Amino acid sequence: MNGREHLVSQIRESLEFIGWESLIPPNARVFVKPNLTWKSPRPGVTVTPEFMAAAVEVLRERTSKIIIGESNGGYHSFQAEEAFESHGLYDVAKRFGVDVVNLTRLPSQIVTGTVAGRMVEVELPKLLTEEVDVFLTLPVPKVHSNTTVSLGFKNQWGCLPNPMRLRQHAAFAEKIILINRILKPRIALFDATYMLNKNGPMIGEAVDTRLIIAANDAGAGSLVCCEIMRINPWSVKHHRVARGEGVMPRSLASVTLNQPIAPFQKERFYVQRNVVNWASLAAFHSKFLTKLLYDSDLADFCHRALYNVRRNQHVARLLYGSLGPPEVEGRRQQPTL
Repeated sequence: MNGREHLVSQIRESLEFIGWESLIPPNARVFVKPNLTWKSPRPGVTVTPEFMAAAVEVLRERTSKIIIGESNGGYHSFQAEEAFESHGLYDVAKRFGVDVVNLTRLPSQIVTGTVAGRMVEVELPKLLTEEVDVFLTLPVPKVHSNTTVSLGFKNQWGCLPNPMRLRQHAAFAEKIILINRILKPRIALFDATYMLNKNGPMIGEAVDTRLIIAANDAGAGSLVCCEIMRINPWSVKHHRVARGEGVMPRSLASVTLNQPIAPFQKERFYVQRNVVNWASLAAFHSKFLTKLLYDSDLADFCHRALYNVRRNQHVARLLYGSLGPPEVEGRRQQPTL
C-alpha cells in the first residue's frame, strides 16, 4: 500500500468510527471547508494537499455532489483561487468531478441570532444556508495569537465572504458560534499532519504529529485537540461561549474515543506573542482600535510603513521575534489588476 492509499484508508477508518454513513446520506450535497489560511501550502498553517485529496476521494464513495470552498484571504491578502491552485484543488476537482468555489464571489445574505444573550449578525453565502445538505469542516489544529486556538469552530470564520472580516472581531466569540449554529457542521475532520505551535495563524513552529482526528461534533473534536495540545479549552473565549450555548461538551467524559489521548500528548502548545501580536490582540477586542489600525487612512499609512521597515532583518526580529514576519501583506481595498 503506497502513501496515498494508506492515507485514504486511515481517513476512511476515522470516518467509519464516527458513523459517517449515517451523517452523509447517499448523493447528499456536501460542502467541504478546508483551512486555507494562506495562498500556498504551509505545514501547520494550511490543510496539506495530500490530506485534502484523500478526504475527497473517500467522500466521493458516498456522493458525487461535493463542493469545496473558501473565501478570499482576510484583509485582501490573497485571492482564494491562488490557494485553490497551489493546493491542487483544481486537479482534485477534475479527477473526482467535484466543484471548487470562491465564497467571496457568491450571493450572500445577512443572518441574525442571539448568542450568550447578545444579538449578533453575520453575512453568509446563500450556497451554505440554502443549497447544502451536509457541511464538513477540515481544520488544521493550531494556536492563534488572537483566539488562542484555531480548531473545529474557528475554521468556519473563512465562510464570511467579505475579506474585511476583521471588522467583526470585537464580537468574534458570539459570531463564530452563530456561524456554526447556522451551518451545523456534521463532521469535523482535523488534518493534524502538522499542528502549529508558539504563534499562529500565519507563522509558528510546525509540529509533525501525523494524526487524523475525526468527530461528529465540532465541539467534541476541538476538546480532543485541546487535550492533545495540553491547552485548557476554557481559556478560549469562544469555547466558553460554545459550552454555555450547549454546543461543546463540558468534559471528555461524554466523548467516545477510539484510543487514549495520553500517548499523543508529546508537546505542550502555547501562544508566544510578539510585539505586533499584542497590538493586533488589542484591536481584536476593540472596534475603535480595529478601525484605527486596520480600516482608516492612518491604517494604510502605518501598514505601508510596517511592510517597508520589516524588510530589515533586525527590525523584523524586534517586531516579530524569531518566528516572523509572515509573508502576508493585506490592504483595505481590493487591488486593481
